Amino acid sequence: MAYKIKKDPIDKIPKWQLVFWIIVRAAMIGCATYSFVHGDLVMGFESVFCFIFTHLWDLFQIFGNGSFIEEVPPLNQTMLNVIIFIGIVIGSYMGVFDNYKWFDEFMHIMSGMVCAVFGYDFAVIIQRKKGECAATLAAIFSLMFALSIAVGWEFYEFLMDTLHGTNLQLAKKGVETAVFDISKFRGEYGYLGLFDTVTDMMMNTTGGVIGMIFMIVIRNRKKDKQ
Repeated sequence: MAYKIKKDPIDKIPKWQLVFWIIVRAAMIGCATYSFVHGDLVMGFESVFCFIFTHLWDLFQIFGNGSFIEEVPPLNQTMLNVIIFIGIVIGSYMGVFDNYKWFDEFMHIMSGMVCAVFGYDFAVIIQRKKGECAATLAAIFSLMFALSIAVGWEFYEFLMDTLHGTNLQLAKKGVETAVFDISKFRGEYGYLGLFDTVTDMMMNTTGGVIGMIFMIVIRNRKKDKQ
């Protein structure tokens, strides 16, 4: 069968979700423009990448060519857009990350939940042709998927700190570490960086577990109703 590029089926998207998608995409364009104009290349490119990620569902539909990827529900994209909007607009551009230490942990918990929810449905979709996917398998896959995304994010932070001189992992003295009492971390910024990275991973795991349990409960309820 010849490879086919489809038209984006936006009629499948609930209207309120589509409106929200458009708002988030416009916000990412605004954030990217603001950052590039003010010379902040890191946030500029991060906003551009996030803008691309707000189109994942559309890309799945256009280039899926009839594969399982087309069956990912629009709600997964909506949840991803929520994380992007809160993290970029509220967290970064409104300075909440810098002013409230708990916000970073909150975002990691939220992202873990969203990734686990996506991973659960993803496992069910992948297995669809072989029969019903066991809840245990889907749950394990959802948690591992959430942790994989968390590892990927830490890779991104490490590479940005190494190649571009940022301080995303809080491994050196700077504006980002000013809110911390370094004496509580053996007086070493390296230990603070390690503490931050491991804490992020733990928060992602916590969110992943919550998302996994949420999906087990929701999907079992649907089965009972059927």
